[in-house]
Amino acid sequence: MSRELLFKMLETPSVSGHELDFQKMLMTELKDISDVTYTHHSYNVVHGIQPKSQMKVMLVAHIDEIGLVIEKIESSGICRLTNVGSAQPHMYLGQRVIVLHTEADGTKKEVPGIIGPTYQMLSGELKVTDLKLDLGTSTKEETEAIVAIGDVVIHQMTYLRMGEHRLAGRALDDKIGAYIALETLKKVKENKTSVGVYVATTVGEETTGRGAKFAVEMVKPSCAIVLDVGSSTDVAYKNTFTHDTALGNGPILTIASHANPILVKRLKEAAKRLNIPLQFAVEISKTYTDMDQIYDKQGGIPTELISIPLRYMHSSVEVCDLRDVEMIIALLVDTIMHLEDTETFNAFDGVL
Repeated sequence: MSRELLFKMLETPSVSGHELDFQKMLMTELKDISDVTYTHHSYNVVHGIQPKSQMKVMLVAHIDEIGLVIEKIESSGICRLTNVGSAQPHMYLGQRVIVLHTEADGTKKEVPGIIGPTYQMLSGELKVTDLKLDLGTSTKEETEAIVAIGDVVIHQMTYLRMGEHRLAGRALDDKIGAYIALETLKKVKENKTSVGVYVATTVGEETTGRGAKFAVEMVKPSCAIVLDVGSSTDVAYKNTFTHDTALGNGPILTIASHANPILVKRLKEAAKRLNIPLQFAVEISKTYTDMDQIYDKQGGIPTELISIPLRYMHSSVEVCDLRDVEMIIALLVDTIMHLEDTETFNAFDGVL
């Protein structure tokens, strides 16, 4: 497995609710690595090793991406849209896009189009429903011949290398997290870990959170580490940031009331052993990630969230630093390799 897999992941669309082809691609890529593969009708997939171990470490990363969906086709041939996940309408103005369409016989097509300027953009109140998708047609019938209501729309942008370490692209949220989890799985297998390690490539995080809930039932983990992106505040693209993080400065550990203290301690110990710098973000209650769907299941699952610093979240030009990616992989591998089968993550062990 190499960075070629990451680029392949970024080139393969997986809008929330449309993740099947992406998951099939990953299953092919991992066929010689996974000892077990679990699937689910929701399109959730779990790849695992050492299934006989009583210790089950579940790494969780969602593979669905935000997008738009055709809601109405007007008499002029213009398509009206609504959002899939937290799509930001201003990010689509003047952009080239692709409509993902499936013919009746199952043939898949990518139909190019543009989203043109609109007068609402001058009012400061632009909504997704104000966007107009232009496919170069002039009538409703022409448009209906090439796309359909319910087809999803994505930016044409896949990825762009910037210098030696930086990567920009669509859907780094959270395919970069999935890549980290899969690389970790490969490396702990090479290192002959004795514990069970499972990678849940979850669906629907951007819309319903369903994938993480189903993954818990599929694995019944001893602990879970969620990998998702976190805003890098070294570029102030929002005015609401309350923490300080930067690209290239290492993993972001979540400080939260529902993060398991022993699991967090194990991660900090690994960072110290490897001399990996850590950044921190305080999320006392909700994290708005798959962590929120996991920690209170099965009577309480020891859980922590590691975030990958990311600029320009929920855009077609999200930016990460591949040095952070390598540090997080190393951190996870070291943490897992130091876990014992009997670890319970319970601070009361040995008290009585």
